[in-house]
Amino acid sequence: MSDLTDRLWERFGTLTVDDLPADVATVAHHCVLDWLGCAVAGSREPLSGILRDELATETGACSLVGSNRRADPLRAAMLNGAAGHALDFDDTSQVMGGHASVPLLPAVLAAAEAGRGSGADVVAAYATGMEVQARIGAAIGADHYRRGWHTTSTIGVFGAAAGVARLLQLDAAGFGTAMGIAASSASGLKANFGTMTKPLHPGQAAERGLLAARLAAAGYTADSGAVDGNQGFAQAAGDGALDDAELERWTDRWATPRTLFKLHAACHLTHAGIEATSSILGDLDADEIDEIRLTVNPGILDVCGIPEPQTGLEAKFSLTGTQALVAHGADTAAVETFADEPIRRPEVQAFLGRVVIDTDPSLPTMATRVALTAGGSTVGAAADVSRPAADLDAQGARLRTKFVALAGPVLGGERARLLADRIDALTAIDDVGELLALTR
Repeated sequence: MSDLTDRLWERFGTLTVDDLPADVATVAHHCVLDWLGCAVAGSREPLSGILRDELATETGACSLVGSNRRADPLRAAMLNGAAGHALDFDDTSQVMGGHASVPLLPAVLAAAEAGRGSGADVVAAYATGMEVQARIGAAIGADHYRRGWHTTSTIGVFGAAAGVARLLQLDAAGFGTAMGIAASSASGLKANFGTMTKPLHPGQAAERGLLAARLAAAGYTADSGAVDGNQGFAQAAGDGALDDAELERWTDRWATPRTLFKLHAACHLTHAGIEATSSILGDLDADEIDEIRLTVNPGILDVCGIPEPQTGLEAKFSLTGTQALVAHGADTAAVETFADEPIRRPEVQAFLGRVVIDTDPSLPTMATRVALTAGGSTVGAAADVSRPAADLDAQGARLRTKFVALAGPVLGGERARLLADRIDALTAIDDVGELLALTR
């Protein structure tokens, strides 16, 4: 067994809900609530329908969120994972460097539903997967993402494997095998951002992570050093080795409370610009604005730099598109804002040329400066959306409101509120299948 997988298993391999600090347990519940809301709403997106038509069945051990159809655990993990990322409205982790819950929760929930696992099992498995993937993501470094790898998928597969390994109560050797199989399953390229294939990435990571743990449980073999050893994942897709100093930095810390939640239904790297412009827009009409000039870290242009978005998906990954929508009074917290029609409006398309992007490498990736010019006068603002919430009660209230807004149109308001209540009491649920039945 490799030193890395051995250390990770020793720290998290037998984790229970009683081991979790209060803030970790609270944020884990927030993550379940937020991801399920995104998945229920995302189940109505065209990409989810295509995948269901291709892969779903009328029978199976597992629920498909937002649908009356079912599937086997592997396909359920993939379909629910894709649905949960279809809106790009799900949580992110700066520690991991990607969307944290979407590759992990679908795998854990599918395994738990198939095995009649409890809510407490799910929370412990989720925390295990989150903490494992966060450390691997932090240790592989930001260059992995900059080169074009989609971290949500390439790192998320390790979280899914670790979470399901915990749920299946694998021993140290089994955990190492699951991680070794996951290392050969890591994939996902940023070239597909702005298309249906981006949400497919975390769906595949959930499916492959679940498969890795199940194969390990069945006696399949793999090299546990495939994550950080010779010719392993870190060498092939990173700088040659995982950063031991970064791993040590997280030895006595928890990454789960560092989770960031979205309040705008677009790429998280557009949020600072949205916040800054909204703070100074006031009563200005779009026709009165001469220019909106954004200054951002140059690295984010490979993520949300689509200059002339023509679809709602493209608009989610466009600094110019989100600014044009904000200038025209669009509610960027509303899912329907990122359908195709709003960004295709002639006046919105005409405004794209009035958004100018400057770069400053000293800026954090989740910070933006804005200068808005109207009638010859310029007003500036700045925003940074990289800080996790300090008030977890307030965060929970905001996420509940978001959840009902997302799930209500699909499930009905009463059922959405009931589902939110059940998630609050997740650790008291004996069979998580009872919870997932409410999502169908």
